[in-house]
Amino acid sequence: MHRFLFLTLLLISAACSATPPTSTHVGYFSNQKTTATTGDPHSEGYAVDLYREGSHVFGKFYVSTGIEAPSGPIYNAKIDLSAHTVTFGAKLSTGFEFTRDSGPQGRPARDVFEFHGKISRSTLEGRLIHKSGYDPTSDIRSEHVLLRRVNINMPSVDYAEWLKESANAPVDW
Repeated sequence: MHRFLFLTLLLISAACSATPPTSTHVGYFSNQKTTATTGDPHSEGYAVDLYREGSHVFGKFYVSTGIEAPSGPIYNAKIDLSAHTVTFGAKLSTGFEFTRDSGPQGRPARDVFEFHGKISRSTLEGRLIHKSGYDPTSDIRSEHVLLRRVNINMPSVDYAEWLKESANAPVDW
């Protein structure tokens, strides 16, 4: 009986002292280019910041559209390390849109991005599809993108803590 009680207490103490899970920074990949014409810098391109915690993949997707660089959390992300494939989606707003449905004042854009591609030590390459969140059946743009790894030191983060930041909350539309 004492042996059983000792083993039970040992297992409980080991579980209580276990360190919380932390992520691995998979990488920051970008093809963003900045140009300065007459002292006014403008950027164009995309960037992805990926983390992995166990089998869970999360991070941010950035779209540079001139002066602004809006971002949104990625969702449904998967990395298959043996096949070197990556897929994810992201929802964000890149500004205002003016369409027949938006009226003359326009409305905030609802941009949905889907990425399907390959990952290597130095690149993230594949097909990026851009859709409207108002009409998910319409492809606004589909393009081949090549994002190169940018070597920056990013700390590991706990996914639950990362998700608590309002900027990382999933978009509700």
